[in-house]
Amino acid sequence: MVHAQEPTLTGLRIRSVQDTHKVFYAVQKGTLKMVTRRLDADERMALRSGCIYAWEERGPHSEITGLGIERFTEGRRWTPSRVRDEFLFYYERYMPPPDANQSPPDAKPPRDWEPLVKQTYSVWVDTESGRRKWHLTAYFTQGTIDQLRSVDDVPGVGDLVVPEGHFKSTRVGKRSKADESKGESSKSNSVTRTYAPFPSPYSNTSAAVDSHPVVMYDPYPQPNYYQPQPTIPSP
Repeated sequence: MVHAQEPTLTGLRIRSVQDTHKVFYAVQKGTLKMVTRRLDADERMALRSGCIYAWEERGPHSEITGLGIERFTEGRRWTPSRVRDEFLFYYERYMPPPDANQSPPDAKPPRDWEPLVKQTYSVWVDTESGRRKWHLTAYFTQGTIDQLRSVDDVPGVGDLVVPEGHFKSTRVGKRSKADESKGESSKSNSVTRTYAPFPSPYSNTSAAVDSHPVVMYDPYPQPNYYQPQPTIPSP
């Protein structure tokens, strides 16, 4: 009998790379648990905004140890990824219910349907069993993001001090090569914190963009970033 597995964390949002490193470090110390297999049907149904899953990618020795997941799936459809900082973000695309046999393939969702945003991050970490690739997959909706707790609110996790360089992002090398091909200096690798527009959630075509695209949550809010600037009257 397969026992139900719980998410690594629930009711939380990921604000930064530092948050993910604390989650991974808590997993390494045994404070939090990884997800060790793909979600089954019941676990997929239980997925909600605020669910966070840490998992290890299946490696060459997984056949011996039985550990690792080849690819984390939850049975939903997503837009192509958007990159911001070291994260990848995906916006959920509507799928008609399985019993909606009469629904056309391009059926639009109910107006009260709120798509999930999937946020992912991956690192290399040296363990007692060798180097491993760990992933974090977090879910939220724009309507609930402000009600979710942060890692700081989790006892034994929020106060962790992660050794510098303990986790290495798998995207660092990719970014560096891209910058070199463009002839950019290392200084250009500074983080650019911007909003990333997504296709309208009411379109099943990933290339279709609404005139007012959905703007996903920015974990690095900038005061008045999108506020109109006051008009200074002419003297």
